[in-house]
Parts: sequence; structure tokens; C-alpha cells
Amino acid sequence: MTIQQDTPSLSLADLDDVIDGLLASVDGLSGAQASERLAQVSRSVAKLSAYRVALVAKIQASQVWRDKDPNATPVTFLREELVVDHQEAKADLRAAASFERFPELAQACRDGRVARDKMDLILRIGSRNPARERALPRFMNIFIDLAAGAPLSQLRRALELWADQVDPVTTARDEDDAHHRRELHVVQRGNGVKVDGFFGKTQGMQLIAALSGALDKQWRDTHNTAGSRAGGGARGGARGGGEVPVAERVAASTAAQRADAFIDAIIMPVLDNKLLPTSGGAPATICVTVPLTRLQNPTAATNHGDIADRLADGTLRLGSASIRATNGPAESVISSLAALEISCDANVQRIVMTPAGKPLDIGRKTRVIPEQIRAALILRDGGCIYPMCDKPSAWTHGHHIQHWSRGGPTSLDNLALLCSTHHHKIHTDNIPITIDTNGKPHIHTGHQTKYPT
Repeated sequence: MTIQQDTPSLSLADLDDVIDGLLASVDGLSGAQASERLAQVSRSVAKLSAYRVALVAKIQASQVWRDKDPNATPVTFLREELVVDHQEAKADLRAAASFERFPELAQACRDGRVARDKMDLILRIGSRNPARERALPRFMNIFIDLAAGAPLSQLRRALELWADQVDPVTTARDEDDAHHRRELHVVQRGNGVKVDGFFGKTQGMQLIAALSGALDKQWRDTHNTAGSRAGGGARGGARGGGEVPVAERVAASTAAQRADAFIDAIIMPVLDNKLLPTSGGAPATICVTVPLTRLQNPTAATNHGDIADRLADGTLRLGSASIRATNGPAESVISSLAALEISCDANVQRIVMTPAGKPLDIGRKTRVIPEQIRAALILRDGGCIYPMCDKPSAWTHGHHIQHWSRGGPTSLDNLALLCSTHHHKIHTDNIPITIDTNGKPHIHTGHQTKYPT
């Protein structure tokens, strides 16, 4: 649709009608037509952003904000009229001022070549201080061409490199500021633990290096295990017979894979090898406390009368499973199913207690799955036995087919290797596992029965 500039009756309501018509026509488009329209829409959005900036420039020049409040400012006017935050209002005014100073940038936006986010990035980095402002006009056309043909990340990288070389002092100050803003928050939230942090570039890159190594190990172990099962011999191979670059493996990882790699390859080796100082003689690890009756019947509800009694005498906590860090204050209630899953392959210590919570007898700590049995498990199972799963043995837990808490023996014919995801699924969905006459475990996914919620 072409609209002549000399159409005096054109209004934004007409534009709304056009957009409504375009929305109504989407279902009738083919994939190719949708792709073509999408490219056109991107240009139109850039032009509309240029129109918005031109309106802001007109508002600023007219000083219309003084009509309501003589003491108002353009920023406060835009915040109230457009319901935007302070930073967005300032970005609008900065863009409006740039259209007069850099007519080539204004034209690129009006032509739909440079989107608003890219324009804001150029101005935010290029106008950071007087040193950059003095240098920016010489490079503006270069940045416009780059913005028209490159994604936002590539433009940001070029601007950061440019800023560092025309203004190295500010780069150093920003790094120092980032270092002083470093933080790490670990809080119990909802049904889990939330980790949120910020690091300067040096510490942040150390974190990325460690996580990248963990993901690389995860990929190699998984590939090697899958290759050995298929009869392949080359270690560390990849599709097409070559090595997949580490960067590609890391970039393609999912959030869940990064979470698993962080715990299994970074946190667990530190805890398992006791590389952290003890607290009161106890190694840094996690401890689960659970009543034996809950392990034996993890989905059975407790008698309401017993719950009322425990509420009254303050011992209600003794009726549920809890997990805590042995060297810190963190503690949380966990389900009996989770405790059952953890008990499959853990150090277990029996403590006999009175109903009031007083310990009467402490048994010796025993290893549920000895190392020699785990070695035999690895040879037999190779990795996670769940159908279509190729997680290697290094990423698996030892699972008791007949739960240990219900008298299941710690023997090869009562154990199977499962990755963290499928170990959790086996317990949650109550999926049966059997051992055939050749001593191989088989998972019966068709007979799964979710525990009642």
C-alpha cells in the first residue's frame, strides 16, 4: 500500500485500520509470503520509530510541557504523557537531538535502514562523554552502514572496540566499577534455590571458562558413551568425523544442561573430594533427614490426629524429610520421594529418636553403593539405561530397583544406572525396572504410575 505525502486527511486511525487489516490477513499467507512481509514490517517499524522521534523533537522545540506546569521538564512531560520510565524518556530526547546533529542518521531511520534499538545503541555509546562525542561524527556513516547490515550484537561489539580505542580511560573506569558491583545471591525461593549474580569481566570470564569446561566434558562423555554403544571407536569424534568446536557445544547448550554441568562437573567434584574446609568437623556436603516410615511409604499421608499432636508439642518437623547444608544455615523441607531418590546412592547413618526428637542410638555410617559394585554397574550398564538416553556413567546415580528403605539389597541385581533427570522420573512416575535372565536391567515405561499428588 502506497500513501502519498500530500494526503491531508491521513491520520493514525487510518494506520490502525491498515494494521488491523494486515493482522486479519495473516492466516491466508504462505510461509514465503510471511517471510517477505516480515522483512517489510521491520523497515516499517523503523520508519514509525523515526516518526516518533520527530514528534518528540517537535514537543521539545514547542515547549508544550510548560502549558501544564511551568516548572516541568521534557523528561517529566514524556514520562507522564507516554507512561514511560526515566531512561526511556531520556533516550527519546537524545534521539530527537541527534536527528538535528546527525541528519544522515535521521535519514537512515526514516528510510527504514536503521532500527530504533540500533540507533539508541550508537547514541548511548557514542555520546557517553565529550571525548566520544568529538570523535563520533567522523565514524557515524560507518556505524550506520554496519547497523543496516549487522545484528545488534555485532554492532555493540564494534562500538565497544571503537570506544575503547578513542576513550580507553572510560573503559578502565567501567571495569573498575563493574568489579565493585560484583555480587552473588543464593536464596531459597518457592520450591527450589535461586542463584543470581553479577561479576566483572575477569571473574565473569573465569566462571564462563569453568562452565564451558564442564559442558565440554559433558559433551565428550556423552558422545564417547554413545559411540562405544554403537560400535564406534574414535574418542571425542563428532558428526562428519571431525571435532565439534568447544564454542559451538557451549553456545548450543540449554539452560537445563548448564545447570546439570554446573552441579555435576563443578560443584560435586569439590564436595566429593572434600576440597572445602570442614565446619565443626563435618565436611561440606548436604544432609537429608527423613523418618524411616516416610521412606517406606513416601506417598502415605500422616494421620490428622498425629499432625495436630505434633503441632501442639512442636515436633511437626520430625515427621517430614528435610535437606540442609552441613556447613551453612540453609535448610528446606523436601518430599519423601526426593529423599528416597537421594538415598539410592548416598552415605546413610541410622539415628533412633524418641517421639520428642531426642536421639537414643546412632548407628555407623555406611556406604549404600560401594565403589566396587559401582564399577561393576558401569561395566554392565555403560551409562543411563533409560530408553533413548545417552548420558555417560559419570553423569549417573546408582538406583535401587527395590528401594533400600524397603529392604532392597545393595547388590548388582538390584541396582541400575540412571542420569539425574531419569532417576527423578523413575521415582516420581513409579516406573518399574526388572532384571532379565542375562542380568541386564529393563525399564518398563508403559507401566508407569504417577504417585498421587
